[in-house]
Amino acid sequence: MIIKALTIENFKGIREPVRIEFKPITLLFGQNSAGKSTVLQALHYARELLERQNADADLTLQGGEFVDLGGFENLVHGYDRNQPVRLRFDLDLTKDDLPEYHFGNRSGKIHSERERQLQEWNLSSRVSSAWVSLTVIWSDWRARSFISQYEVGINGEHFARISAAVDTRRVWISALNFNHPLFISNDDPQHRNEDEPPSSQLELLFEIVTNVKQSTITYPTESAMRGNVEVELDQDVAVPAWGGALNISESCLQDLSIHGDDSDVVYDEFTFYINQLIVGPGELLREELKKFRYLGPIREIPPRNYQELRSPDASRWASGLAAWDILYASDDNFISRVSYWMDTKLKTGYSVEMRRYKELKTSSLLYHQLISNDLLDSEEDIRSEILRLPEKRRLVLYDKARDQDLLPQDIGIGISQVLPVVVSALAGTGLLVAIEQPELHIHPRLQTEIGELILRASLDDPENIFLIETHSEHLLLRIMKKMRQFSSIMQSYGEEIVDATYDDASYAEDSFYSEDHIYAVNPDHVGVWFIEQCDSKTVVREMPLNKQGELVKAWPDGFFEEGLREVF
Repeated sequence: MIIKALTIENFKGIREPVRIEFKPITLLFGQNSAGKSTVLQALHYARELLERQNADADLTLQGGEFVDLGGFENLVHGYDRNQPVRLRFDLDLTKDDLPEYHFGNRSGKIHSERERQLQEWNLSSRVSSAWVSLTVIWSDWRARSFISQYEVGINGEHFARISAAVDTRRVWISALNFNHPLFISNDDPQHRNEDEPPSSQLELLFEIVTNVKQSTITYPTESAMRGNVEVELDQDVAVPAWGGALNISESCLQDLSIHGDDSDVVYDEFTFYINQLIVGPGELLREELKKFRYLGPIREIPPRNYQELRSPDASRWASGLAAWDILYASDDNFISRVSYWMDTKLKTGYSVEMRRYKELKTSSLLYHQLISNDLLDSEEDIRSEILRLPEKRRLVLYDKARDQDLLPQDIGIGISQVLPVVVSALAGTGLLVAIEQPELHIHPRLQTEIGELILRASLDDPENIFLIETHSEHLLLRIMKKMRQFSSIMQSYGEEIVDATYDDASYAEDSFYSEDHIYAVNPDHVGVWFIEQCDSKTVVREMPLNKQGELVKAWPDGFFEEGLREVF
């Protein structure tokens, strides 16, 4: 997962910019209505902006009918539509390449050395991180909210901004950082006037390709930057059209014919750079948000006549029904993994089983043959008829104590609530899995085991990120315990610690689990955040853990100390 942090500003209860770093396990704690769900709703909103340019979102792609954002006027802080909503995502690109956009040059000709040039122009190997920022404002002229700015930073430095006008449908590149280190040459300062800025490859290309003048722009947190420009784009919104290149207006382009045969190459090089570095990070973020999986706080129980869903629908995760869809579509190995956690690990008393059967009508000839006394002359025919019957399946919860198959409607509510949590933790890779209140309707011991489930799943698949909104101290205590155990082992044995991974076959072994099983987990793996209301605004505090699994600072206002108060 390449999303490493989210910064939220003027969104719901959050006014000042708040940055939340995503670790493999990120836990959000806080009192009721403190704003924990705000972080998850920001993810829903960001996907709406990037996927559908829906700045006035109510129902969302991922949340379906279970997440209603209520539109911009409900989302903006203080219901003040004069304020801008900003969302910024930090991306880790050390293992990911930026997309390339090359669709032929301006003249439509393909240069004979295109392949070599594309390799030279590609900057992915020099880009280790990026950030994408979206600004949404209200327009009285348009009588609606819209995305007014799309900004991109590369390797920690601002690179470009696309703006959209309030009163018209004009969209333009309003800033390009010609001083960005990616494009600054390593000229010897002795051969350059001290008053002259270092030469910029991007600036040189810009002056050749466009007829746009530039001026100096200064950001509050950055030095003066040459690159305040107005490059008109033939598009309707500030976010790029994904999968394609930015369409620069002809009115902003120079007559390149004066450069002869090199004109096409110059144009291609310039557009390659700006598309890879402006469009690329946003497209990667959009694809990552498509992998966002949201499991809501109230999980529905499937009906008794539940039918396997043939067309997957990600919005069904919000209600928990997608977990049952996954189980019906899974092989026996995955079902056994879920069953292991439900039965052996969580000790619910129920295993998950897929029963396979065939239905036979009592009015059929085959039925009458089977119940007749003389089958010798038709045994092969009967066998063939039975094999031709379609196989049907039914997912059941097997009660070992009573040797009985049960449906979800026939057991306690806690079991039906926890099973989607197990499935969401184990199914899929490279996902941002957000779960609200995984501890709902289950007792403290099960809550601790859910903590271990999430820890185990995150270690088995490092590409996943788990974003957990919870009130459960028990869930956290199990994770802290495992950190403490690992720290103790590391102090005793150092790097000779046994690898904590395991294969799928381990799920079938009852002897595999033990209370003292060691997991390779440290503070880089777990992030804890406390969210509270102060003076009518949401405040987000990081609660760091040390290597021993201890909180570095106490919970604000004695959070989680109610037990001590009641005893003493």
